[in-house]
Amino acid sequence: MPEHEVAEQPAVAEPAARPEGRAGPGEHVVAVVGAGPRGTSFLERLLAHLEELPADGRARAPWLRVVVIDSAVHGPGRVWDPEQSPLHLMNTPASYPTVAPVGRTCEQLAPSSISLSFSQWRRRRGLVDEDAPDTDFPRRADYGRYLADVHRQTVEALQDRPGVAVESIRAAAVAVEREDPDDAASASLLTLDDGTTRRADAVVLAVGHVPARLNDAGARTASAAEELGLRHVAPAVPTDVDVEAFPAGETVLIRGMGLNFFDLMIRATVGRGGRFRWDPQAEAGRRCAYVPAGREPLLVAGSRRGAPYRAKTDAPGFVPAGIRLVHLTDAAIEEAERRHGTLDFAAHLWPLIARDVLATYYRTLVEVAGELFDDPAGFVEAFDALLRRDDLGEQVLASRGQALLHVHAPDAIWLDVRSLGRPFDGVTFASAAQHREHMLAYLEDDAASSAAGAASPVKMAIGAMHAARMRLKALISEGRVAEASRIEDVEGWFEPLIEGLASGPPMQRIEELAALMRAGVVDILGPDPLLDVDRGAGCFTAESPWVEAEPMTARWLVEAMMPANRVRLSDSPLVRSLLASGLARSQEVVDVAGAPRAGKGFAVTAAPHRLVDASGAASPSIYVLGLQLSSVQWGTAIAAEAGGDPQAGARTLADADAAAGSVVQTALGAAVLEAPAG
Repeated sequence: MPEHEVAEQPAVAEPAARPEGRAGPGEHVVAVVGAGPRGTSFLERLLAHLEELPADGRARAPWLRVVVIDSAVHGPGRVWDPEQSPLHLMNTPASYPTVAPVGRTCEQLAPSSISLSFSQWRRRRGLVDEDAPDTDFPRRADYGRYLADVHRQTVEALQDRPGVAVESIRAAAVAVEREDPDDAASASLLTLDDGTTRRADAVVLAVGHVPARLNDAGARTASAAEELGLRHVAPAVPTDVDVEAFPAGETVLIRGMGLNFFDLMIRATVGRGGRFRWDPQAEAGRRCAYVPAGREPLLVAGSRRGAPYRAKTDAPGFVPAGIRLVHLTDAAIEEAERRHGTLDFAAHLWPLIARDVLATYYRTLVEVAGELFDDPAGFVEAFDALLRRDDLGEQVLASRGQALLHVHAPDAIWLDVRSLGRPFDGVTFASAAQHREHMLAYLEDDAASSAAGAASPVKMAIGAMHAARMRLKALISEGRVAEASRIEDVEGWFEPLIEGLASGPPMQRIEELAALMRAGVVDILGPDPLLDVDRGAGCFTAESPWVEAEPMTARWLVEAMMPANRVRLSDSPLVRSLLASGLARSQEVVDVAGAPRAGKGFAVTAAPHRLVDASGAASPSIYVLGLQLSSVQWGTAIAAEAGGDPQAGARTLADADAAAGSVVQTALGAAVLEAPAG
């Protein structure tokens, strides 16, 4: 039974800021702007590089001062604040995240003396039994405590190094400029929001999520809301949304049904005194009932797909154990490159991914429901042979596959891979009640398939697509996918598909959502909802073109999503100042029509991702980590994968390691990296 109570935890102490003061003669100053997970990973990687120096090299090293700047708690940052509601859960199992190399990652990235994963930390702190599985989805506050501990230990270990000092400053950097505007190699001057200025020989930008301006449509909605006295809540980090302000008993429209939605949902219900009753003996999807407190608003949520993100499976592993990609292999990818050059996602990669999804689905179906097939082994052999035919396009392959399935298992359905992300496409509903009934059936089925784990053909097929996503991330980061195809195909339609399927909440949240719908506390709009402002009636309206029903009306509209991750839309004083001064520019990308356009992130070099200025020159001493690398990397990760490949699931560690290695090389000089002769 899920718990919603949390034991009192000791307050997180900030690391001591010693020694203080300005840089002394001969000091090399490194400013780390952002002390969340990526800033913490950089510090841990810096420690690892310093610990690898020979003893005599360390003794001769010049003084190194590391200045860590963040207005939020150092280590967790804003998103992982240890003081946030214990109701907020992670959407990855406890086995996954780490901010330091562990396990097989250490074969390529040397660990530091404090390297440990979240899983290891939980056991050391006694939060779970030593032999307990790591398949649970922990509280985000607990992950914040892990980050705070790792940050503190790293800072202490750095301070214990000969010739190294660390300062921790609770302030925000609002501007960076060159000390000598005419010298690209000059030091940087950082202005903080407390009015002070700091000089740094190197700057590491690890700022994470930052505020963003609304796009044109959002700005019009916000303006109309202000004019009419309505409440429009812009995209924000969930912990920054004042859910207590939602009026009890009133309708609150919510746009978006991803992870932010589930945070708002649980805080507006259990957070207001409601409670769930769980019956572990009931069928998955119907194990939960909600007892209202009477203080809840009516949450009415909508998204383009018409459904929330699918629940994570109970099958163990970040990618479920047993998933094997037999079509999207290194050999197939290399052959496509040999024949075609740079990879096109739609032409060269998606056909392989779709085949792996289909192969996984039907192999699992044969294993768990072999009675549907007249000759299970014969079907698998014939289906595998069909999937190996690379001369068949997606639609022809689907037609041949359906015909084969009809012969061997006429009662089995054909899996339309793309439709997984839009389960109600083409379906109309005669009333809101009919749609609600279908939605509940969908949620119950999703929970049941998650509970089935590796015995669910759908969840294993999604697992195969997720495994392919991890491979695709590496290919994009390596520059092997054509830029136009990445914009048009990967970001255009594959990203929404895979996000809705593989980036969802724990199964618990889907069961809770179903219970809240049955209790009349939450409702869901149909696909492609139209959320608008009715100036005549003085309210927001919401309706779906697929549901025959009167529009919903409300005085509240909440955008349940994070601020846009686009540097051109950033409302961060720091990001705006970098662009305005020309010290940075957004990456220019070229779309499928050959037209140039601004990319999401900063223009940077290859690793160690030095910042590129408006003239196209790379800064020798300003590095970028994290979300603002989104023009050269695809997708955002909350953490590195414990034991993952540094070129794939643990890439955030590889990025931090590259920046730290470059800083050490520059700060200490090549001479201290080699023991002196004699």
